Amino acid sequence: MRIIHRASLVLLLRDIYSKSPITSAEILCNGKQNPYTRKKDGYYVFSNLYPQEYTVNISCSGYIPMKFKVNLRENETQVIPVTMPYTVDNEAMQKIMHFNINVTHNKKPVIDKDVHLVLKNELDFMKLIEPTAAQTDILKLNIEELISGLIGQTYIYKFGSAETEITISGFDNEKKCYILRDFAENELPAGGEFYAVWHLKTDAKGRITMPYMSQFMNSETVDFELVADDSKGKVSVEISGKEQSHETLYAEINLRKVRK
Repeated sequence: MRIIHRASLVLLLRDIYSKSPITSAEILCNGKQNPYTRKKDGYYVFSNLYPQEYTVNISCSGYIPMKFKVNLRENETQVIPVTMPYTVDNEAMQKIMHFNINVTHNKKPVIDKDVHLVLKNELDFMKLIEPTAAQTDILKLNIEELISGLIGQTYIYKFGSAETEITISGFDNEKKCYILRDFAENELPAGGEFYAVWHLKTDAKGRITMPYMSQFMNSETVDFELVADDSKGKVSVEISGKEQSHETLYAEINLRKVRK
């Protein structure tokens, strides 16, 4: 008789912008609410699951619902970090200046679509002063102190025509350097440019929303580029003099197919 060894699934839910833990989500596996342990630091621990493929649905007030598949094997514990983007009616967003962006293609809303939004204003306060060797996770910046707003953020690092996506996960106090979440696949030469990027999802009306983030948006105009599959679009939003307001700034990005 074959003995089935159960599997475990651990989800770490965090706010995509503030990086704070999300502790009030509801999670279904294959449409069922399996027993799980909810922890204050954003971890949701499912134990005693049958080894098989699961469709995971995550919902939480103020956040875009998330859905993905995961295949669990016997004796396996999978840990999956999930960053959740906001809905346009997120309560915290109404108290600060923020952007509501309609995403369209051929004048129609692009609904329930995974997209990534790049802030095209260079983060010129960040400089890589020493190369990051391949298969290492050391990011030696000109910033030799911990700035918490940089942790957990994903960036495009551009050097010449090469672009590499990286995520900063920590800071080494002894070495005075930042730590990458994943080892660099190839060397990152010093002297390139950093741009902030967020992996988002449009809602049922084709909208995305995000807060004004002073650590990244310090110019008079904020320039966004949005990419979805083989299409992209751009928009510029004037923010000068509005930084301390609670204003909602509306914009539209019309996607066009990229010619190869």
